[in-house]
Amino acid sequence: MTFLNTGTHIVVGIDGSDTSLGAAKWAAAVAGKLGRTLQLVCSTQHPTRLPGIGDPTLTQQLTDSLSEAGTRVLSDAVAAIRQESPDVRLTTLLDEEAAPAATLLDAAQDASLIVVGATGRGSVERWLIGSTASRVVGRAHRPVVVWRGDPADPPLDTRPIVVGVDGSPASAVATESAFGFAALTDAPVTAVRTWTDEFPVDAVTPDSTPIAGPAAMLVDWDAVAREEATKLSEILAPYRQRFPDVPVEEVSSRGSAARELLRVLDDAQLAVVGSRGRGRIAGALLGSTSQNLLHRATRPVMICRGDETDPS
Repeated sequence: MTFLNTGTHIVVGIDGSDTSLGAAKWAAAVAGKLGRTLQLVCSTQHPTRLPGIGDPTLTQQLTDSLSEAGTRVLSDAVAAIRQESPDVRLTTLLDEEAAPAATLLDAAQDASLIVVGATGRGSVERWLIGSTASRVVGRAHRPVVVWRGDPADPPLDTRPIVVGVDGSPASAVATESAFGFAALTDAPVTAVRTWTDEFPVDAVTPDSTPIAGPAAMLVDWDAVAREEATKLSEILAPYRQRFPDVPVEEVSSRGSAARELLRVLDDAQLAVVGSRGRGRIAGALLGSTSQNLLHRATRPVMICRGDETDPS
C-alpha cells in the first residue's frame, strides 16, 4: 500500500520560511489531486525558562510572542495556498510544546504523506538538509517528501518521475508510488537501476562477495549489462501492466546509483527511492543513495519505507 491509497490527509510543516511555503503549495496541489485534506503544522515549542532570566513576566512575554508568530505563520500560509489551490480542504495545527519533528510525526499518525522543506528558517546553507527534515525522514512510518525547488514556482508539472529500482521490498513500494504519482500528474516514469563491477548481478545483500582482482577480468561485463537491463524490464513489467498509460524510460547503467539518479533528476520533477531503515538508530542510518539525494538533489525527494504497515 502506498500514500496514493492510504491515509486521511497530507501533513506539511510550516515555519515561515520560503522553502516551507513552497513545500506547502506543492503539498496542496497533491492533496487536491488526491481529494485529501491538507494539514498545515507549525511548532513554536515555548521555552520553560530563559537562561539567566528569572522574571516569569519576561518568559510569558516571549511565550505570547511565539504564539502570535506561529498563528501569523499559519494564517499567511493559508492565504498563500488559497490563491493557488482555492478548493483544497485545509486544517491547521499550532503546537506550543513539542519540537517541530515530533509535532509532524504525531500529526501524521493517520496521514497519507508527510511533506517538509529541505531547509527551514535560519538555515545557514540552502542545500544542506535541515535537522527537522532529517529527523522526520529517519523516524516516519509514512512516506516523506523532502521538498526542494523554486518557492516561487512549486506546483506539479508533467516532467518525469524518477525512481530507483533495486529489487528490494522498499524499492517495490517506491516503484508503485512513482507509477501512481506519474499517473496522477500525467507524467512519464524514468526507472533507474545501476550496478558496479564489484558485485555480480542481483548481489544486493551486505554480505555478498565482491568480484575483484584477477577474477574481475574473467567476467563478461557486456553480458552483465544485458542481464541487468533484462532484470530491470522484468521488475517493471507488472507496473507497466497496472499503469498502461504511463510512459516508461528504463535506465540500466554501470556506476553509482546516486550519481545516475541525480543526473536524470536534472530533467525531472521528483525522485522516489526506498529506505530499509526506520527508528532512532536504523532510520538515522539511511542508505548512501537516499542520503546523497536528500543532500544534493535540486528537486523534491520522496522516501518510501519497505513496509508501511510495520509500526516498529
